[in-house]
Amino acid sequence: MISLTSLANKLFSAESVAVIMHIRPDGDALGSSLALAAALEKSGVKTEVFCADPVPEKFGFLKNVSRVKTDFFGEYTYLVACDCADVSRMGALGEIFVKSKPNFNIDHHVSNTHFARHNYVMDKASNCENVYALINEAGADIDEEIANLLATGVVTDTGGFAHKNVTAETLETASALVKLGADLNAITYNCFKKQTKARAALFARVMSKIRYFADDAFAVATVAKKDLEETDAKADETEGFIDFVMGIDCVKVGACVMETGENKYKISFRSKGTDVNAVAGVFGGGGHVLASGCQIFGEYEEVIDKIVCAVKRFIEE
Repeated sequence: MISLTSLANKLFSAESVAVIMHIRPDGDALGSSLALAAALEKSGVKTEVFCADPVPEKFGFLKNVSRVKTDFFGEYTYLVACDCADVSRMGALGEIFVKSKPNFNIDHHVSNTHFARHNYVMDKASNCENVYALINEAGADIDEEIANLLATGVVTDTGGFAHKNVTAETLETASALVKLGADLNAITYNCFKKQTKARAALFARVMSKIRYFADDAFAVATVAKKDLEETDAKADETEGFIDFVMGIDCVKVGACVMETGENKYKISFRSKGTDVNAVAGVFGGGGHVLASGCQIFGEYEEVIDKIVCAVKRFIEE
């Protein structure tokens, strides 16, 4: 693995850099990618930011979020994957990344496959903590804009500092970012509290149909395409649904199953102790010990049977 010093020296001395984040971008992907890009540009490095999927409207409050492009263009000294556990997480941009040499991978997932020429993978609560360390190592300035971008990733990937992944270092980073101008109140409101009427309707519908398995230790919330269509809600508005499931006292493992196509489902797992990175790994996915995801093809009930079987296996272990 490349050292933090070497990573900083290479990226901040480059002529140009393209940063690619994962599909279905969340606060940490956007925060770490845009913060890195802003810091590089302040240091004289020409930088562009790409994502194969559009940015969810809820993140419109972030400064310069409009600079994220879905169609790749240009030639760059280096390509950097940000917050991607594997190449597939970049979607259509993954092929472009693989063909670029040399390339870099900055991530915090324990399931990271070290797919780049140079990999900097540190198990932190958020990838924004890694980027914060990188910017400091480079001696680059962190202004209010960058502080807010980094804080967005820290806040969202820790569930507002409520998840078990929070460490003393996480809180120290958050404290430093607040001193630099980050507005945690605005970030928390926009990412966790603000919602549309459509999302509220979808939430009520989905939570009223939670299913329980394994003596109520495993709970599943399902978002069908029909639910999205009838409530006029968007798929990216389901972020945070799984947190409600995990608030149920008897639940040890929770899953949000979203129908994304015909016989195609995106599964998000959360846990209070069981290794759901291992559970997702059964289906070719991954993430963290207490938070992971995967994609499964098949009829709905078949998919449910598969994840119930896998979760029971690891809960019992």
